[in-house]
Amino acid sequence: MKIHQLRALVAIADTGSVRGAARLINSSPAAITQCLQLLEESVQMQLVLRTPSGVTLTASGQTLLTHARLVASQVTRAHEAMDALRGNTRKRLSVAVTAWVALAFLPGAVARFRARMPQVQLELFEGLLAIANPRLRDGSLDVYVGRQTPGATSSEFTYRPLFASSRAVVARRDHPNAESRSLADLLHLDWLVALDPETEGHASYRMFAQHGLPVPRSIHYLHSLTVAVALLRGTDMVSIFPWPLVELCAERDGLRAVPVREQLDDSMVGIITRTGEPADAASRCFIDCLIETVRAEEWTQAPDIRRAMHSVEILI
Repeated sequence: MKIHQLRALVAIADTGSVRGAARLINSSPAAITQCLQLLEESVQMQLVLRTPSGVTLTASGQTLLTHARLVASQVTRAHEAMDALRGNTRKRLSVAVTAWVALAFLPGAVARFRARMPQVQLELFEGLLAIANPRLRDGSLDVYVGRQTPGATSSEFTYRPLFASSRAVVARRDHPNAESRSLADLLHLDWLVALDPETEGHASYRMFAQHGLPVPRSIHYLHSLTVAVALLRGTDMVSIFPWPLVELCAERDGLRAVPVREQLDDSMVGIITRTGEPADAASRCFIDCLIETVRAEEWTQAPDIRRAMHSVEILI
C-alpha cells in the first residue's frame, strides 16, 4: 500500500465519486482509478462498489478507510512538524468543544489563540462523543474538549480533566411533568440523549437502573444542541443536560430543570487528545489559551456565565 493510494481512497469516501476525488486532491480521474485498482490488488479485496449514483465503499473498504485516514493524517502532521522546524506553522487546527464550554469560554480562548497564531485556520465542531471520538481516532480532529467515553482507558486517548458538574433532567417550562419529583414519573415520555457510540448508547440506560427503574419506553439519540433545544421547546420530550448548560440555556430558550429527587451522575469535561502522538505547536497553543481563559476569570464579569459556574468545580 502506498500513501497516495490511501489518500485516493479517503478522497473517494469523502466525495462519493472518482471525479470528485480527483478534484479534491488535484489529480485526474484516471490516476484515481489506477490508485484504487493497485490498492485493491495489494489487499486482494474489493474496496469500492460503483453505482449509478456514485461510488460507495464495501465493508472491506470501510475497514481500510479508518486506517487510511489515520496514516494520511500522520503523514500530513509529519510534514507540518518539519515545516515548523523551518519556521512555517501549520495552517489548520481542528477542535471539538462541548456546548456549555463553548458558550462560556470558547470566545475568550479563540481570541487569545488568534492573537498568537493568526496564520492558523480553525475548524470547530460541536463536542459530542459520536462526532469527536471517530475524528480523534482517524486523525481528522486535533483536540476534543468534552466528556470522556464512559469506561474509557488511557490506551487510546489522553484525558486531562477540566471541570466537574452535576446534571439535570430538562423540559420546556410549561411541560405537563415540569414539577415531577421522580424519574419514575417520566418513564412514559420520549427521552432525548446524546449517543455514546462506544457503548451503543447503553450508558444513558444505566441512570435508570441505578435507581431501580426500567428503561423508558422511548429513547432517541441526538447529535446537536440546536436540534435538542428545538424539540424540547416544541414537544413533550425531555433530556439530560449538564447543569451549566441548563443555566446558560434555560431562561433564553424557555426550558427548565425538572426537580427530580434522584441524584444524577456527575458530568466530567476534559481535554482529550490521541495517546502517544506529539502535540504540535498549534494544539499546545489552543490548550494553553483555553486554560488561561478559565483561570483569568474574565468570565466573572458576565452574569449568565458566572451563574452557570456556580454549579461547576474547576479542576485545573
